Amino acid sequence: MADETIIGARDDANVNGACLRILCASAVRQAITHCARLFHAGTGGGAQALFDTSGAIVRRLGAGERADVLAASLESLQELAARGLVGEPVVVGVSRVALGVRCGEAAPDIATLEAFVRTLRAAPVIVRGDPAGGGTAGNHLHKVLERLGLIAELADRTVLRVGGYNVMKEVAEGRAPFGLTQSTEIVAVEGVEIGAWLPEGVQLTTSYAVALGREAAPAARDFLAFLAQEPCRAVFDAAGFGRP
Repeated sequence: MADETIIGARDDANVNGACLRILCASAVRQAITHCARLFHAGTGGGAQALFDTSGAIVRRLGAGERADVLAASLESLQELAARGLVGEPVVVGVSRVALGVRCGEAAPDIATLEAFVRTLRAAPVIVRGDPAGGGTAGNHLHKVLERLGLIAELADRTVLRVGGYNVMKEVAEGRAPFGLTQSTEIVAVEGVEIGAWLPEGVQLTTSYAVALGREAAPAARDFLAFLAQEPCRAVFDAAGFGRP
């Protein structure tokens, strides 16, 4: 995934003279973008939000890319913090893996592990995150299907996309009956909704966090403080996150 959102002009100067550069995982895309717009409206400062998977963000920082603020899985940011590349991560919410369908359509039964396997075997197309892309849900689902012995059986009907946002675009645009990814990535795509939660035993709950880059602009600290305030907490609630 190599897309971005510009909030304000690229050369906007906020109160501390910086246009924030935000590296953001797909699962936190909707909430962080909305909060950055609210912050921009209050301060006049601009932001460039770039979206990728949590795994790719680790690789990008390790290769020397600069960012003022990072939003990704807690595990990824803890790895970066241990290497001295970001400050101490602050958890902003938790997400679970779900099955997303087009709005108004009935979701298949995945209430039990047996029902989940039956649904996968009956599906004409299965779209999920590409584990090579480094996404949290994509890696988890690949390991689950390996454990269930279904990778080879489902290979000719499986569509892989980098990032849950792109997984759900396949569903929204009618190319797949459902997609499997983080609940927050389902909520972020227009035209789709959470149809069912993965059953216990194959479910994954992931904490997402934010952290300051090693050479963060002064305004980045203000933005992190803003994320902890109630207007942003409501944004994270609406984006499908559970509170930490």
